[in-house]
Amino acid sequence: MNKRVVWIVISCLMFVASVGLILYYLWGNGYLIPAKHAPASETYAEFTYPSIDESYIESLTNEAMVRNTDPSASDPATPTDPNGNEYSCPIDFGALRRANPDIIGWLYMSDPEISLPILRSVVDDTWYLYHDAVGNYKREGSLFVEHEYNLADFSDPVTVIYGHRMSSGSMFGTLQATLSESGFFDEDRFIVVFTQKETKVYQIFATLPSDNAHLLYYNDFHTEEVYDAYFSELFTKTGLGVNLISEAKPTYGDRVLVLSSCLWGDRTKRYLVFAKEIQ
Repeated sequence: MNKRVVWIVISCLMFVASVGLILYYLWGNGYLIPAKHAPASETYAEFTYPSIDESYIESLTNEAMVRNTDPSASDPATPTDPNGNEYSCPIDFGALRRANPDIIGWLYMSDPEISLPILRSVVDDTWYLYHDAVGNYKREGSLFVEHEYNLADFSDPVTVIYGHRMSSGSMFGTLQATLSESGFFDEDRFIVVFTQKETKVYQIFATLPSDNAHLLYYNDFHTEEVYDAYFSELFTKTGLGVNLISEAKPTYGDRVLVLSSCLWGDRTKRYLVFAKEIQ
């Protein structure tokens, strides 16, 4: 084979490799079609992802909205499953805590379909960026809160849950694509967080692209002036990807949950979802 043929073959291989790298970069950074479906739930040796009945979630959110609208309303009857049995928390926190005591809760959303444990390391706030729910290295990491800024019982004025926007759809990979759909907020949308002691229901009131400034480092939400000023300014935002539900705007004393992931198309920025606790 003469040198000219060799150089042609090498050039072709380099061209194919370059195209492959470019496509991988575009896919990995979300410039191609965003994922709208998450991969199947995992099963660890230590525990199995729980099966959560959607009718139970619907009853939780409906009851929470009733109490939010009319605080004097008496607590409704305990929800029942299709067989008429009383529901308890569908999450086996005993098994979870035996598998990893860093598991502090379980996040559930109906649309997009997200059902994942929430982690909190008391040693290293970056640990669960690249470790799974039982502490093994994994590129997609886990959903987590930072112990430097948030308590384990979600009692802070603002709690931030971080998660990667994976192109496969795992973690918060489906969040922005789903919440950006036309008409998505024509109805109330909720996030449910199960803990060992209680179930918390949050109503989504805002979504928006943001810079990568650390929300809790730069804002002391325990201070009423900071809290009110931040959310007043937030409700002046406009632009692509901004959704604001004014009737659900929080006031000081309300507990807010923030989901934070990379912005689709620009991993140097963040996509934030804000929700107010209503139960």
